[in-house]
Amino acid sequence: MNREDREEAMELIGTLGEKGEVFLKDLQARGLNHPLTQEQISLLQEEKMIVIDPRGKVQATEKGKSLSEEIIRRHRLAERLISDVLILREKNKIEESACDLEHVMSPQLTDSICTLLGHPTSCPHGKRIPRGTCCSEKRTQIESLIRSLDKLDPGGQGVIAYISTRDHQLLDQLTSMGLFPGTRVKVHQKQPALVILFEETTLALDKEIAREIHVWRK
Repeated sequence: MNREDREEAMELIGTLGEKGEVFLKDLQARGLNHPLTQEQISLLQEEKMIVIDPRGKVQATEKGKSLSEEIIRRHRLAERLISDVLILREKNKIEESACDLEHVMSPQLTDSICTLLGHPTSCPHGKRIPRGTCCSEKRTQIESLIRSLDKLDPGGQGVIAYISTRDHQLLDQLTSMGLFPGTRVKVHQKQPALVILFEETTLALDKEIAREIHVWRK
């Protein structure tokens, strides 16, 4: 099962579990946005995400509960962000956008959004938002999620967000080598030269150029 399907499945189980006991028939009921197939349910069992008793009652394992809480938290924080900050009022659009956003939110981004919003306790629909580390620590400041490549330590990784150079020739050169927004990079070393790894490539970069490449930290 791929990551997105697993997250959707555990989100469904966790959401239904907030209302009471969950049975197999509940996961395959008509009217669900993403009803689970028997194959998906079997895969969740194999991955030790859930256990099913002889009556068909479904319970999340500790591993499953952890993922379920995490994805529900992401989804409901995304809803708050879209509703409160981006001021989108159409309920179906909020839900649709949150469903897309929840699968790309890293733990750091999730905590930053939570801190930005003042650690909300409920989504726009009044449902509980699971608490995170940032809530218990009562964080009030957000650490920058984007920084220039030269600021990463050896072993640091990120995804290129943008390249700020105005040198079109340099931009074309970097793009032709595979360095463009969306590319995942890792700093291999910084001394004596800054060396990065991406795709299946090892590349030494001038530090002035590295300052022009900005990445989402992972």
